[in-house]
Amino acid sequence: MKNQLVLLIFGLLLTGCSTESGWNPDEPRAFVTTLGADTVSVEVYLRTESSIEGVLVERSPYTHVIDYAAQLDGDGMISELTYTKRTPESNPTGPAAEGAHLMLSDGMATIVRESAAATDTISVAASAGTIPTLGRNASSMFIFEYVAARLHAGNSDVLLLSANGSEARPNASAVVSSDTVSMDYFGAPRKGWTDSKGQLLGVSGAGTTNKSESKRVEPFLVGQMAERWAAMDVAGTGIGTPSPGATVAISLDGTHIEVKYSQPAKRGREIWGQLVPEGQVWRTGANAATHFATSESLTFDGQVLPAGTYTLWSVYSNGGLTLVINAQTNQWGTVYDQGQDVFRSAMIHSSRAESSERFEITIEDTAEGGVMHFDWDMDRFSIPFTVN
Repeated sequence: MKNQLVLLIFGLLLTGCSTESGWNPDEPRAFVTTLGADTVSVEVYLRTESSIEGVLVERSPYTHVIDYAAQLDGDGMISELTYTKRTPESNPTGPAAEGAHLMLSDGMATIVRESAAATDTISVAASAGTIPTLGRNASSMFIFEYVAARLHAGNSDVLLLSANGSEARPNASAVVSSDTVSMDYFGAPRKGWTDSKGQLLGVSGAGTTNKSESKRVEPFLVGQMAERWAAMDVAGTGIGTPSPGATVAISLDGTHIEVKYSQPAKRGREIWGQLVPEGQVWRTGANAATHFATSESLTFDGQVLPAGTYTLWSVYSNGGLTLVINAQTNQWGTVYDQGQDVFRSAMIHSSRAESSERFEITIEDTAEGGVMHFDWDMDRFSIPFTVN
């Protein structure tokens, strides 16, 4: 399957590819997904009346290739999906290959999962119309195009199935206009647009915290990019985890303070007022909610914070940042309950001499107690506090 697809793509490179408005449905679809200035995945797939075959290359947390093949029944539904996730040869120490085979029939899905350690088979309920997927790969475009076609055909119920053993999950998908659909891919809402033939042209994640953008391009050899990116991983210059976790720990006057958060990167994007939205509550980092713990009570701007664990949020508005300390803990960074706010306090703005590529939280010891800094891009927002 993979060699046939690659040879076809190579032939198109030699003969040239049609323009966007004249794409042939029989040609491979190729997509590039970017996060700011960085390319984070590429994908090429070929669709026929009876099958979909493709290659997806993702760069995070390490470069890996997913070869996949789907079989379509007489109604155009995916009856089988097989995929293998592997590390390119240029990274010889990468994880071993693994994969899955999902088969749907008579209201059930049989899933065979294979890894270097074992092979197991599980069965889960799967009603008619369930769509098997490659998992939580929001950058995979073949499923988005498949869902778009079903929506435009009048099918409103979308169920997505991964190989993790869970039952098929309802997906909030809808037709927005004649050429646009929305799809909540495993909790990440995106909008995609198609041409007059129903072929996917692009997908926008502008409404997500990830902000990735996918665009259709002329077919190309994705394998060469995979090998180059994997070699960069070995050299330590790959993308790695987009927003790695970080911990700040300090003892001030016998009080232990700790902050656990994730560090998103600038990646050539506008930060304040754009990536950090204007006038909206921001998770103050990425991924899970940012947690702040203190062993003794502290005072911020005249407001007492008792000893305990909290989450930190913030609101950017008109060039300023307001710190929000909230009592809810152990939640994802999109789950915020304003009713549990402990207090809010304005932070002090200053400019940095050099740009900070990643968002960073630091705590500095001062004669009065301490000061917490938020640094990103060319800006620093600070708030002093005292130890009670």
